[in-house]
Amino acid sequence: MADTSPDKSSSTTIKRGPAASTKLQDETLPSTKTELSEHTRQLLSLRYDLLDKLGSGGMGIVYKARDRETGEVLALKILKSTLIDDATLMERFRNELRLARRITHHNVCRIYDFNRLEGSAFISMEFVDGNSLRELLNRPDRLEVPQVLHIARQICAGLGEAHIQGIVHRDLKPENVMLDRFGGVKLMDFGIARSLDTRSTATGSFLGTPAYMAPEQAEGKPVDRRSDIYALGLVLYEMFTGRAAFNGDTPLAVALKQIRDTPPSPRNLQPGLPVQIEYVILKCLCKDPAKRFQGVEEVEAALAAGATDYQRESLPAPDDGTVKQNSSPRFATDLVLFSLIQLLYVGFYLAALAKLERIDILTERFSPGWGWLMVVGVTVSALVGLAIRLYLLTAVAFHYPGLWGNFSRIFILILVLDELWAMSPFLLAHRIGFGLAFAGTVPLLFLPFSQRTLISLYFRKGPADWRSKKTMTTP
Repeated sequence: MADTSPDKSSSTTIKRGPAASTKLQDETLPSTKTELSEHTRQLLSLRYDLLDKLGSGGMGIVYKARDRETGEVLALKILKSTLIDDATLMERFRNELRLARRITHHNVCRIYDFNRLEGSAFISMEFVDGNSLRELLNRPDRLEVPQVLHIARQICAGLGEAHIQGIVHRDLKPENVMLDRFGGVKLMDFGIARSLDTRSTATGSFLGTPAYMAPEQAEGKPVDRRSDIYALGLVLYEMFTGRAAFNGDTPLAVALKQIRDTPPSPRNLQPGLPVQIEYVILKCLCKDPAKRFQGVEEVEAALAAGATDYQRESLPAPDDGTVKQNSSPRFATDLVLFSLIQLLYVGFYLAALAKLERIDILTERFSPGWGWLMVVGVTVSALVGLAIRLYLLTAVAFHYPGLWGNFSRIFILILVLDELWAMSPFLLAHRIGFGLAFAGTVPLLFLPFSQRTLISLYFRKGPADWRSKKTMTTP
């Protein structure tokens, strides 16, 4: 194998020698199966035995090969001639691969060398004995949550190390995630997408795979590690739900959906998915990079919280009589109290609407000529209040995950409305006395803040603060 030390050139020349005349071993692929030109096949045969074709794509063809110099089995990616003819591209390609080669992590497929010889070019890299994540996803059985979490943690680990080294993948997708026979994950093709960026710009095309492309990448804007986090969100979406987040008839249609559309809720497709994991996926998929997770380590920590929630929900209920005492989570009490407060206000509004005539008489007694204005104010505020309370009660009943974000957005309106209605006991002051009316007003003044506290206690769960749910809204 050629020298792989970073301080030496990544381009290696394979010299002709006695091995050139060595007859290929029996398991070597016949030339008719290699899909390579005879010239390229002969050049490779100077050092390598091609054992199997592993796949092909926009870059070229990948083969499993044996290096006769070392006896090691590795993967060879033979680049297309259309790429090789661009000298500027090849130089940039070599430089980017030199950077990518600095990633030494067990969850990243090692790149050994970039070789150019007599009009051909290929990359030698670590061979992973296993299947791609795409092959796993194409199987009829849906992946189990623990299995997905195990894969996701390893993707995060490999991607995080690359980002520490300043490498952005730009083409993270199931095809570039390999799983070995023992469940280990290897990320592939780091640095390759970035090296082609200038070529794609020059031709007016976009780089990457539209189904796993960040909006800013689809728009031709600068990308960074947060673009990889968006792609990670798309991969997580597909692993957890069994379907891609966006589909279209053409690559362009899919790219436009990445820019404009929001995917269906993962929990609508997979009802048993923990809310914490849905939160992680949707936060990764924010259109605005500033609203996504800012680092892979944040994604990993949030997924760990989701794994804890899943394990807790998966525990069997005890049958020793302790269920009634311990099975009800504390946050259920928060929602019950929140709902009771909403019902209290619904009662206020309905009572006020039923007594509008009496309110008119009372206000005319204290402020002649202004009673009608009070009646209009009470009617409008009661109707608006009813609409808000019914929405909140419905959101609680259906466990709507966006409740906290929506509640936060309308909190000022709720605060003003509730503070005005806190004065309602004074309408009965002529009967109950001002002292009792004042005593009833004080706790009502605090109810808006009590509601905010109760709803936040339910939706704020560990590192995935549900206040961030508001950042999932598409700009």
